[in-house]
Amino acid sequence: MLLGAAALFSACNDDELAPGNPVMNVTGNLGQACFGDSLAFTVNASDPEVPLSTIHAELYFGDELVSEEVIRTKVSGADYSGKILVPYYANIPDGKATLRLTLQNIHFTTTEQLYEVSVTHPDYPQLTFLTEDGEEYVMQRDARNEYSVTQRFAAEMRGKIVAPAMGENGNEIVFGYENSEIKPGADGSIPFSNGAPGRYTISFNTFTFEGSPFVVMSLNGQQLEAIDETTSAVDMNLAKGDVLIPEGFPDFNDWWINPDYFVKNADGSLTFNAYQGNYRIIADTKMQYFRVYKLMGSDPATLNEDGTGAAWIIGDGIGHPSLSNAVGWTTEKALCMAPTGEKTYQMTVVGGKTVAVDAINFKFFGQMGWGVELTGADLVSKSSLIGVGTGDNGHDNGNLFLEDGVVLQDNGVYVITLDLTQGIHDAIMTVDFKGEQQFEEKPVYLNNQKMSTSDNSLYSTVIKLDQNSQLTFREFSGVFDLWYDPDYFGFNEDTGDITFLPVSGYYNVTLDKLSSSLTAVRVNADGSDMTLQDNGSGAIWMMGWGVGSPSMNKQFGWDAGRAYCMAETAPGVYRFTGKAGPENGSSYGDRFRFDYISMKLFHQNGWGGEFGGGTLKMTGGTSALLKQNADGNIELADGVQLEQGATYRLTVDLSKGISSGTLNMEKL
Repeated sequence: MLLGAAALFSACNDDELAPGNPVMNVTGNLGQACFGDSLAFTVNASDPEVPLSTIHAELYFGDELVSEEVIRTKVSGADYSGKILVPYYANIPDGKATLRLTLQNIHFTTTEQLYEVSVTHPDYPQLTFLTEDGEEYVMQRDARNEYSVTQRFAAEMRGKIVAPAMGENGNEIVFGYENSEIKPGADGSIPFSNGAPGRYTISFNTFTFEGSPFVVMSLNGQQLEAIDETTSAVDMNLAKGDVLIPEGFPDFNDWWINPDYFVKNADGSLTFNAYQGNYRIIADTKMQYFRVYKLMGSDPATLNEDGTGAAWIIGDGIGHPSLSNAVGWTTEKALCMAPTGEKTYQMTVVGGKTVAVDAINFKFFGQMGWGVELTGADLVSKSSLIGVGTGDNGHDNGNLFLEDGVVLQDNGVYVITLDLTQGIHDAIMTVDFKGEQQFEEKPVYLNNQKMSTSDNSLYSTVIKLDQNSQLTFREFSGVFDLWYDPDYFGFNEDTGDITFLPVSGYYNVTLDKLSSSLTAVRVNADGSDMTLQDNGSGAIWMMGWGVGSPSMNKQFGWDAGRAYCMAETAPGVYRFTGKAGPENGSSYGDRFRFDYISMKLFHQNGWGGEFGGGTLKMTGGTSALLKQNADGNIELADGVQLEQGATYRLTVDLSKGISSGTLNMEKL
């Protein structure tokens, strides 16, 4: 019995230790794949002697294991299907990979098969740039592995790049951002940035994983933080003589540099030129200048009784970087005078560029807004050019004005100094003429006709144009960055073609590089303003509140000579098109105030002939939106507000004569 039991035990042990004979029959297209694909396979696995354990799939790039999958095998003779990922790495050339399939039983006996796989880069027809806010932009194929999209973008465009699945076993690949690199499957958004908004190109290479642009604006390596799409700011402690290195500022050679705060050096650096202190430097990439003001903590500094702190200018006839961005009485645009000492302040102005030559009406304030201001009792002028209003001398109290007969020299440089060493109630103002500013014109041509400019920012020309003709610029490449008056110009975002929309005639066309806009006014052949003709042709002029162009930031108001000329888009038919927007914080194109309109239509640029009450018959659904008062003022109908963001068109039809004119307003 003992011998029999031993023999039986020995036999059982031998069976358990039998090596077995695993066999696999593999099917699947394993000879080729693209990076990012999955290799699909089916294995018929069997072992008649010993139970199976696993199928192990391994993919090698050279000697490096780059991907593996394990499949449990429970039944001999069954089919087992699986996939193994072909990873997608940067800068790996097309080549041969090795797929190893290994079948193992529970006694660790294995059999394996090797497959050579030709791995190539996918040739995507297009990619998709998906922004964080859900916007999708198609990236077109420019060349093998190179993709791009060109659009009007914000200065910062964060998102991911999505590559479509290719073929039966392809996978959608999402490229994100990790450790300052673009990688497949990374969770972070790619922080594309251009330094300035506008039309630019976002590109990506599916071989190198390199993308562009990645531009940040910095001063001495300190990055500016975005305020909105066109402005960014940085706070710095500065002393006179400190050198600033600007980086990432688009077209920096074209920027206007405030001479009171900076001296621009030959190497592009800036030397700080004001008194020591904490300052906020705001880069305006649209108007291409730095706005600078002194800080008290994190807030704009104010003026103290002893003359220390900061002095501000608010009012008409002055602006930075040019008069096209005049301060006016918008307190948020107040200019901070550069401190030249603890109690002295300076503002350099240039006639016709940053200060009006024939009329000024601004004053000194103690803050960026209403509050402390220097009156005629506080301020004495030591200048024969600029006087101080007292309220009794024909000028508002404290307001500065040009003395009788004074006209500032065009392109003349004047330094206004405010001395508060004796306190704010014994202030002294001096104005020194520093000669003529050197001006090197950078010409721009419209339809081969040279435009006039005095500051290389604002260009204009009187030119004869035909309806539906094409406009072309020479020596100006920023057509994709402009805002186009929609009633005067049609713009093709894809080709950059500019089409002139009104009837044929003479027009004064204005290119404002600082505000990035193209506008036009109907004129006579000699350049004088066109007026409305008896037959209904010519020009209709718009004045009033609640209407403006290019936005509510420039409402027309009631100042004679500053009216808006409606476009005559067909004989005797005039129109004005825009979105409804808020009075404050409006965007380009918001040309109707959504909650208030009070304007009138005139026969000329100013007072004189006008469309009185009842002169124009309202048509269509206009009366549901507008009403005409007896004095001819056009207002929103009682209880009506326009839909914010919606586009409206105002049309005046005089094709049947002035006496039979109609007024129509519709939501497009």
